[in-house]
Amino acid sequence: ECQHFLNIQMLTSLSTLKLHSERFEKLVARLESEFPWQPVHPKEEITSIMYRAGQNSVIRRLKTLLEEEDHVSL
Repeated sequence: ECQHFLNIQMLTSLSTLKLHSERFEKLVARLESEFPWQPVHPKEEITSIMYRAGQNSVIRRLKTLLEEEDHVSL
């Protein structure tokens, strides 16, 4: 037998979605400011280069997700 509480549909308002999107955008902007792209120095350790490249790839991925969300909501 199905439980009645499992059949409740949850509605998410557009204002709630917008709030989450705005918070996500602020998070991405904060990450960009805290971990800005910097050119590689020839004497820099490879581990440092790889670490910063990882930070940058996460930020780029988050920005891509934001762009995809903008295209879907249009």
